[in-house]
Amino acid sequence: MAKRGVRFFLVLFVYLWVEQGGPVAYAQMRADTSIVANVELVQIPVTIFDDKGAVASGLKKGDFRLFDDGIEQNILYFERERVPVSFVIVADLSSSMTRKIPFVQEAALSLLDSLQEQDQDGDEYSVLGIGSRSKLLMPFTSDEGDLQRRLPLLLTATNESTSLFDGIWLGVSTARRDAVNQHRAMIIITDGGDNHSRYNLRDTRELLEEADVPVFAVMAGPSFELPEIFMPQQKKRSPFPSGGSKTPVPNLPISGQGQDYIGPAERRGPHNMKVLTEVTGGGVFTARDEEDLPRIVRTIGLAVRYRYVLTYKPGHDGRVTQSAAADSRQHKVVVQLYPKDKFRGYSLPYYKRVYHTIQ
Repeated sequence: MAKRGVRFFLVLFVYLWVEQGGPVAYAQMRADTSIVANVELVQIPVTIFDDKGAVASGLKKGDFRLFDDGIEQNILYFERERVPVSFVIVADLSSSMTRKIPFVQEAALSLLDSLQEQDQDGDEYSVLGIGSRSKLLMPFTSDEGDLQRRLPLLLTATNESTSLFDGIWLGVSTARRDAVNQHRAMIIITDGGDNHSRYNLRDTRELLEEADVPVFAVMAGPSFELPEIFMPQQKKRSPFPSGGSKTPVPNLPISGQGQDYIGPAERRGPHNMKVLTEVTGGGVFTARDEEDLPRIVRTIGLAVRYRYVLTYKPGHDGRVTQSAAADSRQHKVVVQLYPKDKFRGYSLPYYKRVYHTIQ
């Protein structure tokens, strides 16, 4: 009878969030080849949108029901916290995005507008550019002022082919190798096309299933195709969304009022990005008008930085049958809000519904 370490990689988001590490389990092989894993604690980060599309705050442990492989679990610990995040910004600068470069710049800058000054400590940002080849344009930095000054110069059109999938691989590699924070997230600003990558959609999807990095794609609607929409004579960008002070983030913070919300129309996106983001617990968002962009990106930033954490010990003794073992040892997790009538209109659209035991 041999013991083997099993590490669970598990990310649960609407938001979306990022959890490094995971529960450690020990598996025993029996004569019938079934696998028994004595699982310790599992932590699940959760972000929820309310009925107006804002990041929901003020929820309690009793508002949640959690199921592991169809069996309801007892939530042992319940926390709300603000976590420092290492953001990887992947900007599509290829020829298909040439007329949308102002959109790319504005989307990247809007990610920095999410929090008040006192709440920004600990976040860091890395910037990658996508053309015929993917390149690291800026290594991780926590100097937001320097990043704001340099982004418009870094994010310029290449008039090249699109190696989007390769860029995602480079982004995951950068996060794994260089990120300081345990919690990471990737923001991709693109139209979703790829015509020059070494990797394909299936390879990239499999990478992201195990990467433990939630991915969010921000896409431009048709009204962003005119390059002059952000030119100074029409709109001079304020460093803050309101033109004065940064978006208020009351007490954990997330404002359920004002303009920070994501509506149903913005949650749709092209096939490639939908396939890739959903397996990470992320999602696709479309800005159809100029005014949509800051609130969408700010809300994504808030969703990644603020979260609930549910901790439980699987009540079915972590038992994995032979058939489940043959299916890559998959485990399904479902989180619900309870009672349903109280949370009508709330949504948990972006979380990783499957995790794998890795031997």
